[in-house]
Amino acid sequence: MSFVKRAWVALAILALLLSAVCAVGACETMYVDNRETDKIYPERLNMRDEPAKTGGILGLYYTGAQVEVLSVENADYAKVEIGGMTGYMAREYLISWDEAVARYGEDSGFGDCRVAEIDLTGMWRSTTPLLPTTDANSISQGTLRTGDSVALIGIIDDWAYITAEISGEKKTGYVPLDTLTDVGERKVLIVAGKRADSQTNLYAAANDKAEIIMSLKNGTACFSVFGRKEGEWRRVRVGGVTGYVRYTQTANLYELGTQTRSVVPYYPLQMQTKGDTLLYSVKDDKTQRYMTLGQEMKVEVLAESGDSAYVRTLEGGAGAYDCGDFGFVSLSSLALTAAGTSVGVAQVDDGDLPAVVYAEPEADAQAIGALCSGAQVRIASFTQTDYAQVALGGMTGYVLKDALRILGETGESTSERIPQRATVTNALTLAQTPGKSDADGEAVEAGSRVYMLGLVGDWAYVRAADKPGLDAQDGEGDHTGFAALSDLNAPASTTHLVAYVTTDKVNLRSEGNSQTGKIIGKLRLGERLRVADYGTGWTCVVKPDGTRGYVMTKYLSFTLNANDGETQK
Repeated sequence: MSFVKRAWVALAILALLLSAVCAVGACETMYVDNRETDKIYPERLNMRDEPAKTGGILGLYYTGAQVEVLSVENADYAKVEIGGMTGYMAREYLISWDEAVARYGEDSGFGDCRVAEIDLTGMWRSTTPLLPTTDANSISQGTLRTGDSVALIGIIDDWAYITAEISGEKKTGYVPLDTLTDVGERKVLIVAGKRADSQTNLYAAANDKAEIIMSLKNGTACFSVFGRKEGEWRRVRVGGVTGYVRYTQTANLYELGTQTRSVVPYYPLQMQTKGDTLLYSVKDDKTQRYMTLGQEMKVEVLAESGDSAYVRTLEGGAGAYDCGDFGFVSLSSLALTAAGTSVGVAQVDDGDLPAVVYAEPEADAQAIGALCSGAQVRIASFTQTDYAQVALGGMTGYVLKDALRILGETGESTSERIPQRATVTNALTLAQTPGKSDADGEAVEAGSRVYMLGLVGDWAYVRAADKPGLDAQDGEGDHTGFAALSDLNAPASTTHLVAYVTTDKVNLRSEGNSQTGKIIGKLRLGERLRVADYGTGWTCVVKPDGTRGYVMTKYLSFTLNANDGETQK
């Protein structure tokens, strides 16, 4: 081939390359378009360190990210620059602004990238700087605070590349990735496993062989945060601690959405400090920030890590997730404590059965009373057991969580079951605890009708109001208290909620008739039963194992004195 021909061939090749460069907009602005269909968890485009699928990932970028195309490397990849970072992106996911407008329209919001917000809860600081690079020592371009809305453009290792408005001016830069959370209904997740004592591991990396940072307890609130595409993993932050939860465990994560906190059937375990206790921002590290908690200060235990607990000081109410101080304390410095305030309202919902109130959260504990089916009651706390602590006026007890329907402002609606009513035969004053008069209690006139919520010994827990329900958001105006049964004209079914067997080996029958009812079991002396339907001749009862049958009423005792559970055993 002659020199002239070789020159013409070289020029032709150069022309082809130039046309290819122009096709992807080299030396001009292009935009990432991932063409995702999932708008809740959108895709990200990889920036690689080589122009090939095997290249290492330098960063991840959302649809709308603006890049400068520097050159075309091959048929599949272009060399680009964004936010001071240079790397290679797949050409098929880069489009011009005109193409974006044609595809999505003028007002589509294309170019706004991913909505996020700054949240510094539990991170021991009130602001974070917007930096021009991923160098923590670079000069700040401005300051961001919790609640500031930003546009998340991309993720580079542990940094977020964002656009934020500072002093009325839009600025682009970097913030630590942990300072960003998802927004709206997707932001808050609650650890809520099937069993009360379930724990969910928080891993340091998206790998089940990675270090376990701590074990999250039921009721713990997490923020949904951003990270690499984790596949079988989900990235969350608890207070100031970020980690990964295995996808197979995310059934334990309840998305709170717009619902009130009280709809979730778990709250963190409350404990209190035995004495002055150090709260560490970093576990056992005095070189980092720490503070002193005073004696008997109440905290919520969110997680355990070795000999330490990760806690939140009780500010903003039980179960709060965005206030209080978060940090690590020694488990040995904590003691169990009873909650003194209500955290919600629940309704007894176990079919036609009452709910037994126990002195302790154990199946064989002393029975101190029972709640009528359909009755509403205030929740004092959700312990790490199968029982919820409930408040009856000034006294508390424990009820199986399975027998309760958790109510909230926009949460689960009440069942159709309403507790029965009784008539006040003598004028009385409602007491805060059974057996004790209360001069400041609410006065109820003779002839008034009250709702029967429960029974404690010879006292009834009642609501003296036109409606049976309690206010799920505020305890004021509940009009509840204790009244002596002798002052009420009440249906027998509301005063016979729990029974004890008074004779050994009593027949339990399929029907309330000794002629046609088949014997389905034997009841032992002192056995405790729940009453489904009281009758003067036969009473329908349910055993602890769920067996339902009929027993002659004369073989049952219906007293529920405070020490009855002990004397009947």
